[in-house]
Amino acid sequence: MIIHLDLDSFFASCERLLNPNLKGKPIAVGGRGDPFIFDKESRRNIDVTLKNSGAFVPTLFYDSKSSFADYFVEESKIRGIVITSSYEARACGVKTGMTIREALLCCPALTVLPPNHLFYHDRSNALKLYLQKRIPVVEQYSIDEFFGDLNGWVDESETKEFLTGLREDIKKEFDLPVSIGAAPSKWIAKMATSAAKPGRGSGVKILFKKDIDSFIDHLPIEAFPGIGHGFSRRLRAYKIETLGELKEAKHLLYRWKKPGRQLYHRVNGDDNEPVAAGYDRRSIGISRTIDPVYDRDEIRRRLIILCRHLAQLVIKIDAAPGTIFLGIKYQFGQKSKRSVSEKFIFSELALRRRILKLFETIDIYPSLAVIRLSISCSNFQNGASVSGSLFEHERALKERNLWRYTAKVRRKYGIDAIRSGIEML
Repeated sequence: MIIHLDLDSFFASCERLLNPNLKGKPIAVGGRGDPFIFDKESRRNIDVTLKNSGAFVPTLFYDSKSSFADYFVEESKIRGIVITSSYEARACGVKTGMTIREALLCCPALTVLPPNHLFYHDRSNALKLYLQKRIPVVEQYSIDEFFGDLNGWVDESETKEFLTGLREDIKKEFDLPVSIGAAPSKWIAKMATSAAKPGRGSGVKILFKKDIDSFIDHLPIEAFPGIGHGFSRRLRAYKIETLGELKEAKHLLYRWKKPGRQLYHRVNGDDNEPVAAGYDRRSIGISRTIDPVYDRDEIRRRLIILCRHLAQLVIKIDAAPGTIFLGIKYQFGQKSKRSVSEKFIFSELALRRRILKLFETIDIYPSLAVIRLSISCSNFQNGASVSGSLFEHERALKERNLWRYTAKVRRKYGIDAIRSGIEML
């Protein structure tokens, strides 16, 4: 059997570890679209990480000691959205993605907390290490979700006893509530977890092969992991409303090539996708949505800041990118993007030069305000080197050595510990 573990309202549960007085009360953890990254004076930014992923999980972290007013209030307006909430808050109508202001109107007794992502990652990583001691193969799917393969380790007839014990042990060891689903395949196991959640089940849900059809066939297509709005619209255009109807449409799904074939077999539970302990990262990126900015010098300053953060991510996996990408979104929805591929010795300064050069090339609407900036590195290589003169090569090596030294300082004292002068102008 393959199992799927999902930590219940994980961020809220972590906050209760830090403050047990919050137990039993309606609480929510809120987030904002990076209110501090472009500040000229603030140094609240402390670290970057690539360990986990998932909805509302950033690669960039701030000091979590901010008060509600410091983090959420700007010019007397409450900014931000709910990124998770306790089940007590959900009972009052609080939902993920709701604005903080709306959530407080729904639930006046709600306690809203700034995110403490470093602590959430610490607890997630500790749980992963614990699971690896209990299960032969563990795959971290997101910061609060894990897959595990019990085949050859736990007999199918003993699955319920094992999972019930595992759930109790996690609660005892970490004081974190978790729901667990089990099935012969990964994505059916993930669906089983949904039925095990508080208010729906008892914490553990097992679907044996004979139970799968009766469990999923009547469910709407949106209930299946991976069927988003786009796929849903396409399926409903063919009058496919339920997962049972989808299973009868093999001819249609196969016409949609690899994504369609993959979805068809996942829903049928015969995809045979393994639990993967790890994977090679193919790209690293950072994007920020901003209030409209017309000033191109200010845009360049913000690109330099993004380059600093992206370079710190690159050094964490000791990568040598061969492709640099820049994307711009303008105030009325226009977009411009381009990538450049070349062999070069990577450093923060090398990245900055290429990003600024790309900006001069792709800023095709200079009279419009910019509302989003995206940069990324990909095409990781081994032993990449620059072409050109010996002088250029030596300069690139010096820049790389400088970058590595500053990266060590930033890891110890915070990513804002060393900044370019232009960032503060």
